Amino acid sequence: MKILIIEDEIRTAELIKRLIRQYDNSYSIAGIVDSVKKGIHWFSGKTELPDLILADIQLSDGTSFDLFDQVNADIPVIFITAYNDYALEAFRLNSIDYLLKPLNFPDLRKAFDKFIKTREAWLKINLGDIRKMMTPDQVNYKQRFLVKAGKTYKTVLIDEIASFRAEEGLVFACSKNGGRSIIENNISELVIMLDPSKFYKINRNTIINIDAIDKISEYFNRRLIIRLLPDKQEEIVSRERVHDFKEWLNR
Repeated sequence: MKILIIEDEIRTAELIKRLIRQYDNSYSIAGIVDSVKKGIHWFSGKTELPDLILADIQLSDGTSFDLFDQVNADIPVIFITAYNDYALEAFRLNSIDYLLKPLNFPDLRKAFDKFIKTREAWLKINLGDIRKMMTPDQVNYKQRFLVKAGKTYKTVLIDEIASFRAEEGLVFACSKNGGRSIIENNISELVIMLDPSKFYKINRNTIINIDAIDKISEYFNRRLIIRLLPDKQEEIVSRERVHDFKEWLNR
């Protein structure tokens, strides 16, 4: 069996490869793509398609649904997600399985067992319909956060936030005026909740607002270093994200 992995986190993609080989070492990896753009290019050059796709929903330049819309590949998909319970219910109704992050072998084994048992009877599905169920009207991005300040609560508007940073098990919303607030969502959840035209995940622990970028410079090992407003905090764009980060800036 040939399997295509669609995942923009290198460590997660490597984990998926290891779990697949643990399930059946005879399975081969047809390829790994980490963005919609690269996925379109990958499919355009293939005459033989994979038997199965393992696809993360949220990619650096859109969603896996954006990719499927453009390549029109009629291939069964096991989705990977870190968020969105109502989307999971949609997958169940349409007999498409899913893996919930963080990934583990028992979950992958169950998903693969289900796929193998139903492979011959697998029904084609309109992925566009599921996408509409996930993101109705395409405008449901987070607008504000309710945060605790001492014994009181306050709301922080998205436009006031310069970046989100994960530190020592907590995630902070760093405002443009220099304040910080602890929020309940993790980085993976935030990637799905935030407007991708304004926010970008530059590394495993940091999401930045495009309006907060003060300066971008080259850094060693083909990486970039970004200076953020208002405190001149410097953050590193991980090497595997540099190309897509530049594409995001150049939209």
